[in-house]
Amino acid sequence: MSRSNADKRRLPRVAFIGGHDRVEREILAFGEELGIGVEVHDGHTGGNGKSRLIALMHRTDLVVLITGTNSHNGVQMAKREAAKVGARVHILKSCGAAAARAFLADVVGGRAAPSVASA
Repeated sequence: MSRSNADKRRLPRVAFIGGHDRVEREILAFGEELGIGVEVHDGHTGGNGKSRLIALMHRTDLVVLITGTNSHNGVQMAKREAAKVGARVHILKSCGAAAARAFLADVVGGRAAPSVASA
């Protein structure tokens, strides 16, 4: 039995870690518009933030890690957990709504940047 092209190329699930809360709604809406699974985590690791971040990594294929508005601990934890589950990581210093839209469009079009090797 042959599979259709849509079955062969499953779109990745994308997680945005960090960034400004004010663009979260736009990122989620654009992901939905494109038919791609997108989730956002604020990068805070206090309280239940750590467990939410770890759980998110287990259901993510591609992580957009925004370092400019994220704690050092949040960045390190996200990178470590992404590596454990084999998720690709794309690191940005900042990411507004327009940059997120462009990135997600590239993901859908198969043009997303490859994973970033980081220390």
